[in-house]
Amino acid sequence: MRSSRVRAGAVLVGAVVTAVTGCSSGSDDATTKTEDVVRPFKATPSASVAASPSPSAGQGRLVVSYEEPKKPADRRAEAFLKRTKALEGVARYADDIVALPYDVPLRAKSCGQVNAFWNPQTKDITYCYEFVDTLRQVYEKQETEGSAKERDAAVEQDLVGLTNGVLLHELGHGLIAMYDLPATGEEEDAVDQLSALLLASGDDEHQEYAIDTINAWSGLAEADAAGGIPANEYADEHSLDIQRFYNWSCWLYGSNPDAYKWIVESQGNPDGVLPEERAERCPDEFEKITHSWGTLLEPYLKDA
Repeated sequence: MRSSRVRAGAVLVGAVVTAVTGCSSGSDDATTKTEDVVRPFKATPSASVAASPSPSAGQGRLVVSYEEPKKPADRRAEAFLKRTKALEGVARYADDIVALPYDVPLRAKSCGQVNAFWNPQTKDITYCYEFVDTLRQVYEKQETEGSAKERDAAVEQDLVGLTNGVLLHELGHGLIAMYDLPATGEEEDAVDQLSALLLASGDDEHQEYAIDTINAWSGLAEADAAGGIPANEYADEHSLDIQRFYNWSCWLYGSNPDAYKWIVESQGNPDGVLPEERAERCPDEFEKITHSWGTLLEPYLKDA
């Protein structure tokens, strides 16, 4: 059955893939009601969020489409995406939060690579069918409890969650480009922060999606360790998978330390994954992320 826990690492046989990063260019504690544990991003006072979007923000939305798959595995991925309506779900969630200046296509397609990306030339987001099949292997190694049917269902829920995390990341790239927003640090880290913020500030379901995303970085980091990290990975604009695992864990914990205290490794909680030294700074990190993105997106955020 599906676990709400952050996993410190799945035992992967061989390296699944060492760079599923996207963006080429182109506990019972966790089930506490959202309103008791996380402040909605749209209504955070410190972010000075506007009551309604600026007239210049536009009435655009994410428009989902599916291209004909080119391989049998891609056809299975297409069937999964259509059955779960994962793309439609993230599009609806994003459209409820932020106004877009024009319609942005969100296309699922065969890419010949494991990827998801915002394309600044065509002004659209691509979600590759190959991404689904590869990450399914990661989650299949992590979901080990329950019957085969329960494990399969848990893997599919994990994949829906990761799809949300990845596509909100790509939407972050799009927002920076469409609205000419400043990014004073590494853009990949900045849009990771936005994705984590939008999920952690959402309802219970979207907070679970944040956990699914964290667990994907855990599994990929395990694969990195098993297969070795090529030197050119250190030159990539993305943080390493293990860094993304710890960053996302920190931001989720920082969104509400009481609700997510089980994430922190301590003498009383040896199963935690986040070192106490980092955890101490996480509430402040999350507050800064909320303030920074709230300030940047203030003219474009919709009513709660």
